[in-house]
Amino acid sequence: MKQIKRILQILIPLALAAIIFWWVYKDMDFSKLRKVFYNGIHYEWFIISFFLSILSMLIRGLRWRLLLEPVCPGGRTKVTILSVFVGYAANMLLPRAGEVVRCGILKKSDGLSFTRTLGTVITERVFDMICLLLITLGTILFQLRFFRNFFLENPSSLIKLIGLVTSPIIWGGFFSIIFLFLLFRKRLIHLSFIEKINSFLLKLWEGMKSISTLKHPFLFIFYSISIWFIYFLMFYIGKYFFTFDIPLGVLAMLSGFVMGSFGVVAPVQGGIGAYHFMVIYALVFYGISEPDAGIFALVIHGLQTVITLVTGLVAYIWIIALDKRQLK
Repeated sequence: MKQIKRILQILIPLALAAIIFWWVYKDMDFSKLRKVFYNGIHYEWFIISFFLSILSMLIRGLRWRLLLEPVCPGGRTKVTILSVFVGYAANMLLPRAGEVVRCGILKKSDGLSFTRTLGTVITERVFDMICLLLITLGTILFQLRFFRNFFLENPSSLIKLIGLVTSPIIWGGFFSIIFLFLLFRKRLIHLSFIEKINSFLLKLWEGMKSISTLKHPFLFIFYSISIWFIYFLMFYIGKYFFTFDIPLGVLAMLSGFVMGSFGVVAPVQGGIGAYHFMVIYALVFYGISEPDAGIFALVIHGLQTVITLVTGLVAYIWIIALDKRQLK
């Protein structure tokens, strides 16, 4: 039964990703994609993107180490960094599996508490979500004039947006969940599995409290800014991969980056399909043709997927070698 459950945990998100991907690209003329590679790709930018990707993982590992020090001292920095590479590769196989995998590596290799390390990972994720929301807010504020002019010229788009935000179905579902939770909370508290969850959450909270006990808070902030800047830089230089022109400035590309980042959060392997849809939607919004936007999203995501899987495999082999060397 457990084996079937594990298989379904992989297959269901993968099937969802495949459906979204098919829906996004079902009308695409893939002969144009072949022509793009045949006529020439600026591969030197691929190399730059490769090194930027490694740099972002390296900094992410160093940032995680800052969170681990107060609650789980004694771990090896090298293993911590390598586990981040492995974790991101694992996310390509099963959504959110990477968080569990890298904590498992630290438990197995360095004997660190799994729940406490997982708490620090949750802290990371919460902080990253705050960063993404701040970037989103900044992107909107710096383009208020552009959005105002767009909605003035396209009132139907504004009506659709207002309809989505004020949808009675969405708000009704949200308040129904809250009502049911409040109605049955006393019964839920006394269930054995709820007590186990509470115990688990308390241990997670210990890990999450590490944000308030950081020895180097400004270094943590610097690492966080660096990570998101590198992520955006990897997306931005994608416009130079191709022989066709993508005449968008920093703010427009930042919008595409933000949309793509929300796509990656979707519960599918590596944001497959969801990332492509969000990036294409953003670029088309700024006047890029749908075929060019589709090729851009496909190549950017495909390149990053390959880099993530390859570096994750290398990191996993490296960890095994380090563990064997430690046992000698």
